[in-house]
Amino acid sequence: MTEFHNTNHAADEAHVEQQIGAIYGGTFHRNETTYNINPSDPPERRFEVALERLKGGMPRPAESLLRELVEQGHDSTELAYYYALSILSDRSLNEVTDDIHQRFRTADLMAKRFANDAWRGAMDVVWQLMSCVWQQEMGVPPDAAELEKATANLHGLHPERQAEITRHLSLVLGGALQDILDAQDAERVRQDRLANDRVGRAWKFFEPDPAPPRFFVPARAAIPSDEWVKAAFAGVGVLMGIFALLNGFSTGRPEFGVPALLVMVAGFGIAIWAGREQELGTMRLAARDREHGIPLQYQQAVSPGHWVRTDFVQQIHKLVELRFWAARPNPQGNWVNDTRGICEYYKWRFVALFGNAQVQAGAVNWLIRWHAKRVAAEWRNGTLYAYRDEVRPSPSVLLIHRTGLAIAATGALIMLAGYGGFAGAGLFLGIGGYFAVKQGLRILVAQQFQAEETERGQRLLREEEQAYASWLRVLADRPDDAEMARWLDLDKAYLKTEALRRCALTNRDLVAHVTLTEGAANARRARVLGGPMRYSRYVILVFLLTRSGVREIEVDLDFLKANVHDERRTSFRYDALAAARVAEVGVRYADGWHYEIVNGESASLRKRAFRLTLVSGEKISVVAEGFEGLADENLENEAMLQRMAMESSGIAGALHVLEAVSAEGRDWIAREQERRRRRSEDWSRRNDGPGLLGGFESPADRTGATPIT
Repeated sequence: MTEFHNTNHAADEAHVEQQIGAIYGGTFHRNETTYNINPSDPPERRFEVALERLKGGMPRPAESLLRELVEQGHDSTELAYYYALSILSDRSLNEVTDDIHQRFRTADLMAKRFANDAWRGAMDVVWQLMSCVWQQEMGVPPDAAELEKATANLHGLHPERQAEITRHLSLVLGGALQDILDAQDAERVRQDRLANDRVGRAWKFFEPDPAPPRFFVPARAAIPSDEWVKAAFAGVGVLMGIFALLNGFSTGRPEFGVPALLVMVAGFGIAIWAGREQELGTMRLAARDREHGIPLQYQQAVSPGHWVRTDFVQQIHKLVELRFWAARPNPQGNWVNDTRGICEYYKWRFVALFGNAQVQAGAVNWLIRWHAKRVAAEWRNGTLYAYRDEVRPSPSVLLIHRTGLAIAATGALIMLAGYGGFAGAGLFLGIGGYFAVKQGLRILVAQQFQAEETERGQRLLREEEQAYASWLRVLADRPDDAEMARWLDLDKAYLKTEALRRCALTNRDLVAHVTLTEGAANARRARVLGGPMRYSRYVILVFLLTRSGVREIEVDLDFLKANVHDERRTSFRYDALAAARVAEVGVRYADGWHYEIVNGESASLRKRAFRLTLVSGEKISVVAEGFEGLADENLENEAMLQRMAMESSGIAGALHVLEAVSAEGRDWIAREQERRRRRSEDWSRRNDGPGLLGGFESPADRTGATPIT
């Protein structure tokens, strides 16, 4: 893959998902304990973790754990079998040194100490296959009967054992043996690539654990102190009016005061009823308008304070924009203009809700999507702004309110006319009553409105909780890391076979082959604690090393759909290869998309990359992705993460092969074949006796070994 730049463009829902994944940095399944191990863990737990690492495509850490168990005196046919697989997995023949062979021989001798069972049978098949490989490397074509017996025994094993052996021995098996296995397993590989509903489930691995919904009601509106002061003065006025009224009854003529009082009470009663409806309607309309972005208020992508991170705010804003874009109906009509204010409101809402919740922005993505789809449904139905007619106070209510005040004023005027000594009562009750109604309504209605908003918020929370439960059910069958690794290994096996077919080659034509993987630009990222990075899209490079030169086939893999496209081919002679090395490169991120920096540009991050340089100056580069934001600094150190990135991308193995090729040129073929021949002959002689293996005694020479159950 030559130097490249990438543009940020969303053309459909899939691209929107890729942008979303890039925006919040990927998904880190932090609570996953599959690969976690503690010093105090018993052998059974360490064996379990080793198997999970092997299944997850991390054979070197698995080998290290299994070797510790063997050295500590634990043994069984199952341990021997998986130890052998971990030794050979992801290693090409030129990496199988004397030390590696001795470890493999240790596993074989361990299995031979036990009676025949399913695990020893599987170990015997591995040994038979490797014997055929060593014969090939010694220049002795394997006997047809032996080949037939080895492949027949392989296919007589449990299907799971067959898949494990062909997967982990893929780099060491070659020649006629690999051609036979490829021909027999081609259909199985094609089927298993899509097995277990890969298309329907793989995307779920990249979904973060969702954050549960939270109860949301806008902050209670505090009633200004001057409102309370006005209400208090109004109350004093009413009390003074009542005293004046009582005085009028005792000194004046009640027949004039009673009708006036009844008129005033009736008027104020009407005004209070209508005023309550008027005030409630106004507050309801203001609340709904605020939720619909009326008036439009653009939100700044900066921290509002209160320990809310600015990067969290920026990610939430991006997620809201992309989710509303993804939810747009078809035809779109005025969707963007009609929902611009709502979109801005939800930016504010989700920052206010989750800013201090100690969750990643991606964990809120499901809830943003749910609200965006809800808005889209209302927009399609034409009910998005129907609330304005439902809660807006009608003109008749305002008229009734004013009529009530007018009636109350009439009663006050009757008293003010001075009939029967009620003038003072009319003055104080009229003015005090007016302000008491005005200020009292604002206080009482505010409390009722707050209760309504609380109930409305609780109804919405119940709907969100139902959606949350539904989303959890969708994610219930999310694939684990081992399943993701197996699908990727099947993809690599399939692509290697396809590369041979397209280049009109067979395994007999190969001296070696190398497969490299890199996360594609725009891809979603996810990993579990202790595991390698997984991508929704890959760039796969397959190097086929033949006697005449190197064929390099590069393809884009849509991992979620198992689709391969955009094939690129490069061929070059061995003398055209100038250098192969791992170097630190500059990588810049722009809106979540990464690309390798060309010379002369500054970089914000430094990563390690495998670079194959041709004499012409052309570079083929594969970047080992970093783990920024997707690692636990307390449990994962930088050196471990870098090693994992190098091994999972295939760079570690590729460097071993291609570095030797660049140093020796075409002579590498003859020298490598001679090295393999000598090693194979030596191992063939050693296999007749136990010997000392790997720096410690073989299991055949030990007593008191403890089996793992």
